[in-house]
Amino acid sequence: MRWRSRLATGLCLAAAIAGCARAAGERLLTASRGEWTRLGPVRRFTPQNLYDAINGEAPLVISFGFRSLAQADYGKKGGEPLFSIDLYDMGCEDNAFALFRAHVTLESKPLDVGTEGAGDDTRAEFWQGRFCVVVNALPSSSPASAAALARPLARDLPPTRAWPGYLSLLPTERRIARSEQYAPSDFLGHEFLKRAVSARYKLGDREATLFACQYDDQARAASALARLQTRLQAKKPTQPLAIGAGGFLADEPVLGPLAVFRQGRFLAGMLRYASDPAAEGLLADLVRRLPPADSPAQPQ
Repeated sequence: MRWRSRLATGLCLAAAIAGCARAAGERLLTASRGEWTRLGPVRRFTPQNLYDAINGEAPLVISFGFRSLAQADYGKKGGEPLFSIDLYDMGCEDNAFALFRAHVTLESKPLDVGTEGAGDDTRAEFWQGRFCVVVNALPSSSPASAAALARPLARDLPPTRAWPGYLSLLPTERRIARSEQYAPSDFLGHEFLKRAVSARYKLGDREATLFACQYDDQARAASALARLQTRLQAKKPTQPLAIGAGGFLADEPVLGPLAVFRQGRFLAGMLRYASDPAAEGLLADLVRRLPPADSPAQPQ
């Protein structure tokens, strides 16, 4: 009767997730916040029904390790909702950072809220600890800023202990601030490019992007490298690259010049590659930072 045991385990897990969503929602989305009153109950969502809350974006959010979502509306007591709050519990700081950076861009206006925030008077988004939070001013809102509601909420959240460890895989020199991102899968549109950390770099009057995809072992990394080369060669012949294992250069129609190699359990490289001292220096720094083949995989 293994199926009964599995069913019981699944039901217990679902109940635990729902319980966490309820606890976080009631504790953080309190009945009142300063001059604002919560209008109605806290709405709670888990991976099983997240589609009811955000529909088309649900698969992306779930891919980042989503645990639960608590939603609530705030306004004047007896009045119309003026603000909505989405409180995403992502399970850990690494996931909260990844989701936040997937939503914002370098063009987003930074906000001094949480560990890192962005937005304007109508929308404030930030991450702190294991939470990613979005505060929206609704169309009927008063001139009060969304950040005015976001800041006291951030003060009630658990503090951030450390920024994601996977950021240390990338060189810091020439890195463009706030350009770092993390993709659990489908990096560059390829389903086999997984657990990818990337960042943009300033190289004189141009930019390039460095990336590193982590796999459980070097055999899987080698397989992903071979699959990528096969796909790129179908469009245009690749050239060997004397970096790492199995490295090659490719001219991808959309991404442009691309340098890719394997180092241990990592597939890494540079987008918008050019053979100049600055680019070669960054690639050499990237190789030095990637753990050797016999090192354990970083936890995700």
